[in-house]
Amino acid sequence: MHAFFEIRSYETDIPVSAFYQYNNNFRAHWHVDVEMIYVCEGSIRICINKDLRILNKGEIAVINSMDIHYYDSKGLTSKIIVLVFRPEWIGVTGFSSIFIKTGMVELIDKQTYHDIVKIFYKLVDELRLQNEFYEFYVKGKMLELCTLIFRCFQVHHADFDKKEYQFRDIEKIQKAIKYLENNYMFDISLSDISKEVNLNPSYFSRLFSKFSGTGFKAYLNRVRIDNAEYMLKNSKEPIIDICFKCGFNSVRTFNRVFKSVKGYTPSDSRKNFFSNNK
Repeated sequence: MHAFFEIRSYETDIPVSAFYQYNNNFRAHWHVDVEMIYVCEGSIRICINKDLRILNKGEIAVINSMDIHYYDSKGLTSKIIVLVFRPEWIGVTGFSSIFIKTGMVELIDKQTYHDIVKIFYKLVDELRLQNEFYEFYVKGKMLELCTLIFRCFQVHHADFDKKEYQFRDIEKIQKAIKYLENNYMFDISLSDISKEVNLNPSYFSRLFSKFSGTGFKAYLNRVRIDNAEYMLKNSKEPIIDICFKCGFNSVRTFNRVFKSVKGYTPSDSRKNFFSNNK
């Protein structure tokens, strides 16, 4: 599964986001934050570490730090609340990932479940309105939510000491990914990027594959193609110019890589975009 490392940012001074999303489609990714999903309406597919489930109205998913996950709404409609936060902000190291399906919900007290659901909605409102002292309110509700989920569904703290992940390694990969995103237009070799993060090329290659789910060169090509498609759709520059601006040294290679990543050619991408936006 190809996955990318997402660097989360927060709109407020506290590391918590809560918002609605509709018919969410989001490719495989991972981050150091914990993510919780509540399905308000409809159904959505969510995959966590290759465990693919359909979540229906009233069901919940808890996604632990650094677990690979994606959303797929093909053929489905949904409204969900996405809650993302830094676990250390409320004093924990992480959570075990879990799907909280209807059968599990039916085993707990109805009032407790309603309290859990209410907190999701209250967090969305509080972070949107930012009333006076909202930081204290949000932290209190986050602690309450996590306590109820721990107690009711046997979700436990993740023991990072027993995991293979090391935050020092993540910081190295994070630095490498930032470098690729800022310098994709240049010729970047494995040796170049390894020097940038001060690692042996062989070790860096293994580390990058472990955390990103793909090789360094494949990831670099994905970054280049994503940027190329943005240019194709947002400018009228010739395709050959975009090809070289995105780090490719031949149009033939550009066309081949673009099609392998996107499933269609650069010219098809531009043609379809402009025909759909007339």
